[in-house]
Amino acid sequence: MKKVSLVLFSILLSGVLGCEALNTENKKSNSDDKIVKEDEEVEVKSLYMIDSYMKSVEENLEAKSETLISNIKELHKYTIYSKVELLDFVAFVDDPSEFNLSITMFSMDRPANEVFNEGKDSTFFAGSLGMIENVRYTHLLGNQTEDFWDFYEKNEEEINLAEKQAFANWVAD
Repeated sequence: MKKVSLVLFSILLSGVLGCEALNTENKKSNSDDKIVKEDEEVEVKSLYMIDSYMKSVEENLEAKSETLISNIKELHKYTIYSKVELLDFVAFVDDPSEFNLSITMFSMDRPANEVFNEGKDSTFFAGSLGMIENVRYTHLLGNQTEDFWDFYEKNEEEINLAEKQAFANWVAD
């Protein structure tokens, strides 16, 4: 697998992200931005807060749950090649500015090498399978773009952790 993945999902989802607690201080609105109006400081609150952004992400993912569940159920119809020991679900965000998530399932052996059906019997499955593609996990209106990216850059580390957790929870659920 040469693609860099955003999050690795596997049968053993526990421990993927550990028990990292999110920093609640950054959940407050960004009040560091200030403007001066007639010699007095006025706080300018961001339109975005981490909690509300993550709620939006979770709602957008939830809207696609039935599609993901249906595609995962399709796996039961496959006869898995005997050398496959793990099914590895990987989420890809190819261009973060597009907010699209795709999940691909890879058949793997224990050392984490992708397994392919090397036999002539095509009734056995091994390889990769797209589980869901281009799930839009957030939406921006044209006039929100600059404000959003300011918010995102100021909170990038926390948002990245929260997004990964949301993606993992969505698949696990």
